[in-house]
Amino acid sequence: MTVRLHMKLGLVAESQRPPDSPDTVLVVEPSIGATTRTKGNLYLVVTGEGGGELRSATNMVAERVRHEYYYDESAGIIVCLKKAIKAANRELRVTERLIAKHGEGGPIGIALAVVRSNELYVATVGPAEAYLVREARLLTLPEPGPQSGLPSEDGADPEVWHGDLLAGDSVILISPNATRRIGLAPIQEAVIQLHPQVAIDQIHRQLAGGGLGVAGGDGMIALEADEVSVTQKSQPLKPVWPSDSLAGVPERSPIPLAESVVDSVSAVQHTAKQVQRTADGMFRHSVYGIFDRMPRRPVARVRVTPIAVQRERQRRVASAVVGLLLVLAVVGASLWYLAGTRQNLGVDAQSAAQNAFLQVQRDLNAVNGQGRDLIRIDPQSAIKLLEDAYNNLKIARDNGYTPEKLADATAQVLAGLNILYRVTVVTPQVVLSFGSDVLGGIVLGPDGGAYVIDQTNDSVYRIDLVTRAKTQIAIKGLQPPSGGTVGSPSLITSGGQDVLILDSANTLWRWRPAVGAATGQGNLIRINVEGSGTWGSGVRAIGTFLTDPNLALYSLYVVVPSAGQVLKYPAASDGSGYYAKDHTPYLLGESLTVSLVDDMYIDGSLYLLDNGTAKRYDSGQAIRGWTADPVGDNVVRPAPTFYTRISADNSIADQGNLYAYDNANRRIVSFTKSNGKYVRQFLLPSTSPFFSALKGMFIRTGPNGTDPTIYWIESGNLMRAQLGTTPLASPSPTAKPKATPTPKPTPKK
Repeated sequence: MTVRLHMKLGLVAESQRPPDSPDTVLVVEPSIGATTRTKGNLYLVVTGEGGGELRSATNMVAERVRHEYYYDESAGIIVCLKKAIKAANRELRVTERLIAKHGEGGPIGIALAVVRSNELYVATVGPAEAYLVREARLLTLPEPGPQSGLPSEDGADPEVWHGDLLAGDSVILISPNATRRIGLAPIQEAVIQLHPQVAIDQIHRQLAGGGLGVAGGDGMIALEADEVSVTQKSQPLKPVWPSDSLAGVPERSPIPLAESVVDSVSAVQHTAKQVQRTADGMFRHSVYGIFDRMPRRPVARVRVTPIAVQRERQRRVASAVVGLLLVLAVVGASLWYLAGTRQNLGVDAQSAAQNAFLQVQRDLNAVNGQGRDLIRIDPQSAIKLLEDAYNNLKIARDNGYTPEKLADATAQVLAGLNILYRVTVVTPQVVLSFGSDVLGGIVLGPDGGAYVIDQTNDSVYRIDLVTRAKTQIAIKGLQPPSGGTVGSPSLITSGGQDVLILDSANTLWRWRPAVGAATGQGNLIRINVEGSGTWGSGVRAIGTFLTDPNLALYSLYVVVPSAGQVLKYPAASDGSGYYAKDHTPYLLGESLTVSLVDDMYIDGSLYLLDNGTAKRYDSGQAIRGWTADPVGDNVVRPAPTFYTRISADNSIADQGNLYAYDNANRRIVSFTKSNGKYVRQFLLPSTSPFFSALKGMFIRTGPNGTDPTIYWIESGNLMRAQLGTTPLASPSPTAKPKATPTPKPTPKK
């Protein structure tokens, strides 16, 4: 029995890719054994820094690299790969007319991998990235060079990395647009924990940013090496002996001289036959020569057509005539039918639009016509009427009514529905912009400042919410006086008078602001957490709960998918850290994997956002009767709610409200802590681009919980918005629908 490597493959389905993506993904796994042994499998991602107009260029580059690599037998894999990329560069300069500026790289990038048996070859050119995940560590293969993009004037000369491929290794070929938008940590986490195809689907959903579509390149391939046992049975060769002892010996007659006599007779017979044939040939040639010299009459050539061929030709001519008549009849009937149908469709669409608009007017009149205020006195009936009006507005618009003609009715319907659904439209404000940096987490510190993780710089900053001053308190590679080296910050939370930072090595760091200082001064020390090395790289969330206000001691909660639990670590009585012997699984009687948990909030009760659903746990037990009420506005916002971030406006258990970010509908939904009753939802103006990729948030209130303000991070910005609680203005009860003529729809062409 032998063992060989088998590659598990994951890539984005073409049906899910946006039309404006410039990237091209190509996978070649030859079925011919000789090609597989000499050239291996080719996995290729060609990226483009631009819009969908570069798709043809990336397609051409991918096909050119594939053709040149597999049809070039002049050298080894590394040389053939370099020659294929240079050939693609030459053709790109000639056919696509793409010329890079002097000193700058072109817009086309290449990330490719060749797998032959247990050998791995990886090369990158320009804006494209390749990574190797081995033993939960992410390695860059080779170091990317964005300035070497295609087309290149001096010719592309990529560096090809060559190494052994081990069982369990994963290779990622990806567009830099994906790593810039969602960061390397989520990509590494998905590839380590999930099957390559499932990991690619999850990364693509995160790149889509809440269902609004992917912006820019989305080319990506994930490979995972797996061992496969191969069993071969060889058939041993067996010797064969002839059954006759005289086998192979020339046959001889037992009579002496018999062979000589027979050979003489045969020679005489053969000579006689030769003489006979010679004489016959001479006679024939003489006779034929006489006939050839006689005069002859030319014979006319006559063509004879078989009766079967004639009948076949007649049958084909008849079939052609009948077919032509049938086509003419079908075309004529279709033109007549379509002419009548188009006229009927235009009439039907106009009638449907008029009837729908008249129904909208009747519904609005039933809600607030003739002095009625059905929204106040009978909300249930008002909801049914306004939802019916909203549906009929869609029918009228789909059948030819322009938005301008429906604007007045639409405004009245939405104003009423917003009051009934308790909708508040808030105005977003930019507190501080980090430019193109990727922000990964935010928490409200004990000193009133906002603490933000900058994944691009591997740093943690304190932001003064009044002066907007930014102060760096931690960075990767920092060595505090207390000892240790800070890794890449991944998660952040607050506890008591501290801000806690968990880095990529699962090391916990405590930042304690200086007493009386609100300018970013403080001390950073390492907190001992025994057993943190067993958590793995997929920790989903951390949180704390204050157990001793006088000593500022708090318990630590960690969501660990590898353990399938929320691990609770009580603080040591002397405040020296957290010990493995004291930690316990918090969730009791639960069979959760917690691998889909996005956020956690703790105030004595523990709230988890698990796969988009809010759940509450008290003393480790799930509260079966507690659920977050559905918002109920499925007509206007039909997408099912999917919560990914959670916060609260009061830190005391069962007091105040929870606030959850609904990624599917771009809104913040508020519900009570005690029973999950729906309170209100907050939306941004329809023209605002925010609330589409929110990464973290917290709620800050004024005295006695007044004037709640939400702070969040999104698209490299620290944002805020005041959450007013005053409902939108209701339409006047005495207002009557305008007595304007019913507008006529514009039929669709």
